[in-house]
Amino acid sequence: MSSIATPTRRSLSIVTAVITAIGLVFGGLTLASSASADTMPPDPTNPGSPPTVGADALPTTQMDGVAWAQVVVGNTVYVAGKFTAARPAGSPAGTNTTPRSNLLAYNITTGGLISTFNVPLNAQALAITASPDGSRVYVGGDFTTAGGASYYRIVAISTATGQVISSFRPIMESQVRALAATNTAVYAGGTFSSVNGIARGYIARINASNGSLDTSWSASADFVVDALAVAPDGSKVYAGGRFKNMNGAAHYGLALLTGTNGANLPFGANSVIRDAGTQAGITALVATSDRVYGSGYVFGSGGNFEGSFSADPNGNLLWMEDCHGDTYSVYPLGDAVYAAGHPHYCGNVGGFPQTNPWTYHHTIAFSKARTGTLTNNGDRGYANFSGQPAPTSLNWFPDYVTGSYTGQGQAAWSISGNSQYLAVGGEFPFVNGVAQYGLTRYALDSVVRSRVAPNNNTALTPNATSPAAGQARITWTATYDQDNVNLNYKLVRDGNTASPVYQTNVISRFYQRPAMSFVDNGLAGGSTHSYRVYVTDPDGNQISRPGNTVTITGAAGNQLPVASFTATPTGPVVAVDGRASHDPDGTISSYAWTFGDGSTATGSTASHTYAASGTYTIGLTVTDNQGGTGSTTRSVTVTAPAGNALARDTFGRTVSNGWGSADMGGAWTGAGVTSAYGVAAGTGQIVDPAGSTKTQTLNGISSTSTDSTVTFTTDVAPTGGGVLVSAIGRMVGATDYEARALLQPNGAVQLQLLQGSTALQLVNITGLSFAAGQQLTMRVQVFGTSPTTVRAKVWASAQAEPAAWQASATDSTAALQASGTIGLRSYLSGTATATPITVKFDNYAVNVAQ
Repeated sequence: MSSIATPTRRSLSIVTAVITAIGLVFGGLTLASSASADTMPPDPTNPGSPPTVGADALPTTQMDGVAWAQVVVGNTVYVAGKFTAARPAGSPAGTNTTPRSNLLAYNITTGGLISTFNVPLNAQALAITASPDGSRVYVGGDFTTAGGASYYRIVAISTATGQVISSFRPIMESQVRALAATNTAVYAGGTFSSVNGIARGYIARINASNGSLDTSWSASADFVVDALAVAPDGSKVYAGGRFKNMNGAAHYGLALLTGTNGANLPFGANSVIRDAGTQAGITALVATSDRVYGSGYVFGSGGNFEGSFSADPNGNLLWMEDCHGDTYSVYPLGDAVYAAGHPHYCGNVGGFPQTNPWTYHHTIAFSKARTGTLTNNGDRGYANFSGQPAPTSLNWFPDYVTGSYTGQGQAAWSISGNSQYLAVGGEFPFVNGVAQYGLTRYALDSVVRSRVAPNNNTALTPNATSPAAGQARITWTATYDQDNVNLNYKLVRDGNTASPVYQTNVISRFYQRPAMSFVDNGLAGGSTHSYRVYVTDPDGNQISRPGNTVTITGAAGNQLPVASFTATPTGPVVAVDGRASHDPDGTISSYAWTFGDGSTATGSTASHTYAASGTYTIGLTVTDNQGGTGSTTRSVTVTAPAGNALARDTFGRTVSNGWGSADMGGAWTGAGVTSAYGVAAGTGQIVDPAGSTKTQTLNGISSTSTDSTVTFTTDVAPTGGGVLVSAIGRMVGATDYEARALLQPNGAVQLQLLQGSTALQLVNITGLSFAAGQQLTMRVQVFGTSPTTVRAKVWASAQAEPAAWQASATDSTAALQASGTIGLRSYLSGTATATPITVKFDNYAVNVAQ
């Protein structure tokens, strides 16, 4: 329903429908039919998380009227509507225009107008679809000429040439409002009562080859058909509109017909969703291989539903969303369904509440999956669907300004897309505060990362008080984001962004914004401090807001230390470094770490291996020489693929004459004298005399696909020919595939890939220098057979893992094309002068290579 005044109405001689020069009055709003199913929609049947579409409106071709319907073929968006000219994104109205009469095409990846496509229509186009093979687009509406020749309210255009297909020339007696197509036929709906002079009741099937009416398909409605879709296999046709009866039987705006002759089939959803007559109807239908989606409106009597719905291919209702406010168009992308309309209340589906005055959200999104049931807010002006199956309302809220072209106070009328983009059309002059008339597009985050930042509103401003000695209490209200709900908050004292005093993630929406607070303890009495809140969304967009200055209660005394650290994750391992912590009037005497999974550590630096992927909060508390403490936290995300772990060892034990058993992967087996091996101080150690090779293997592991990561260092600097440190990715018998780092006396590091003693590749790592005690991390993947791929990288543990593999090779040595074990190895050059040397390993993790 709508609060917008109903426009002036006029009658049509062929029906008693309420029609304006622009379209059907839906809920007091002028509406043209949404396009039927995009001819080649993405088939959203794959399991997994919904693809994330950003709310960032991308620059797109503009036009000067209204876009009623769209269809996407490949990367081309075909737009049907009422307009006279197109212009580039960013151009004000009336500038840089290109004539386009009611039909245009643009590239969905660039937003640019396609100059080679121009078929002028002499009146508005209301519907558009394409053949499944993408060779044709069909356009319907009020026009009687296309490209300068006579075509009566329907035309076919070649996508290859951009020219009208003259062999397709049916004569539609009146307006065409809906289209759907197979490769051999076109289904049309509208206000017409005949095709090529042969009587038809608002719906018909037309032969694609020559435009003749297919009289073998004889469905007939008693009122206007506004939406059509055809199943991908052509066996079923879905019809929607304002009709009460189809083929003489009651269907209330929603019918399922056979693809063979147009006979009725049961459509279970219409026992719940019933929109028909002059004040209600079904506005859009989209069919995929496993679902049919639709939308409706009601403004007055004759209907009960104005949201969107999902049904199975046989018409059985899967879910419905009972948002209040008409819905005009729907489009499924991945595991989400997007809708265009003017909803102003979605509380019954767990979404946003009603405001006063009403606030409209012109494009919204829902989960494809059924996740719960509808509630009811008690508003007797709307039907009560309490208990009906419902989806989840998703946080996707681009912001539109309503347009004035149609006089109906609307913004978005149609939505379509392909597997990577959404295309929205209507009459809006602005999107997200940027001038962009009538057309816009949105992309998956994997294609174009959203640039829409969290909302920077005054409620986010931090307010600091000092309720007790040595204490500051800072309060603020969570903000929101147009396309993310999980926002990271960082509270910074006195501009020290490297060491935030508080950091956390909070779930929020524009209608659910929790109060937030933090108590900053241990501050010197009489000192003054200021605070700023930084908010970052998962796309990396950040805002900040400064607060007031507060004077701390209490007498001056020991100034407390300031905790600060970096956290560098590598797979399941995180390395932390707290040496940036400082004490304003003394020294740091101790460091205490918590890793968010119950594990702890001490010392200015430490490392930890997590058993499961996830985001953890790491805490550091430092104590100064007078007993004062300071703390800080930081969130870190680590990856340890569930079910893919082969081995783990953090060496958190003490063992002499061997390495004992790994945390995961079984017992270590050492080659040679056992006294060369030990576990102490959180490291697995190998003592190497000059000219000696030492190896430890986990013989209980056998795999052809391994992804190994290990941290290592030495107790003294390399001399002579250097030290070799290896991670073995596959050992079969006496030979293996391994990656090893050559640590040279001058600090240089060379990465080597080996098949046994044969070098597959040698790479000098530029920008990396090693010194005794410095931790390096090496990662090696060995996977596949005939050939086997071996690739590796090495880097300073305090730095982020390089994105690219530094060395990569393939090999097909027959003896190694089988499952093998894994392990670690070291060798000290026979010419070394500083002997023996102890190589120390830590944070060993082996997963199945992905």
